Amino acid sequence: MKKIILMAASATILFAGADIEPLVDYEVQDVQKAIVEEVKQVVPVVPVPVVVAPAPVPVVIPERNWYVGLDALCGRFETSSGACSCLGDIVGKVGYNFNKYIAVEGRAGFGITDADHDGGGTSELKENYGIYLKPQLPLGDKVSLFGLAGYAKAKVESTGGSTGSLIGEVNEGSPSFGLGLEFNINDRWSVVAEGVRLLHGVDNVYNTVGSTTTSNEDDINLDTYGLGVNYKF
Repeated sequence: MKKIILMAASATILFAGADIEPLVDYEVQDVQKAIVEEVKQVVPVVPVPVVVAPAPVPVVIPERNWYVGLDALCGRFETSSGACSCLGDIVGKVGYNFNKYIAVEGRAGFGITDADHDGGGTSELKENYGIYLKPQLPLGDKVSLFGLAGYAKAKVESTGGSTGSLIGEVNEGSPSFGLGLEFNINDRWSVVAEGVRLLHGVDNVYNTVGSTTTSNEDDINLDTYGLGVNYKF
């Protein structure tokens, strides 16, 4: 009897098997997997902040308009009766650069040596002064050509020796002009080479040794040339 019941139950299960749902639902599993992948895709990406370095602050070099200088010059004094060379002269300068093309400059100097004059005796540059307009032409970062145009006054003393030598002094002013080169060592210091005519075509009356007559010397010129340094501030 028990065997019959078991057989009947087994037959019932076999015939009803078409209605039993599968143990694993693969469609649900695929949907869940797709949802997980979609969630992974929509996870926001946190951007890495970009650190921008601050721009470097430009170094501003202060504009140095004023300058002072000192020149060691050799002078040539020329009169109608002759000339003498290598009159030592020390000149101090102060100037102002309006820009790199134009400046104004004042000068004052004094003599340190005398020299023999071709007309006899000796001559010495005692002092000199001048005020100039100074046009400048840069020839690069380091070198500039400059001119000088202005007015100067100079005093040259002549002392006699042999008969006929000139005795007296020139203490005159005249138009003055010059030309030079300036080499910049750095933003403060520079070296200068120049030539300047202090007196141009002036006249003077001299006494002469051994005579009561005077000598009228015309077209008297005084030139200086040499080296110097300038300091800008």
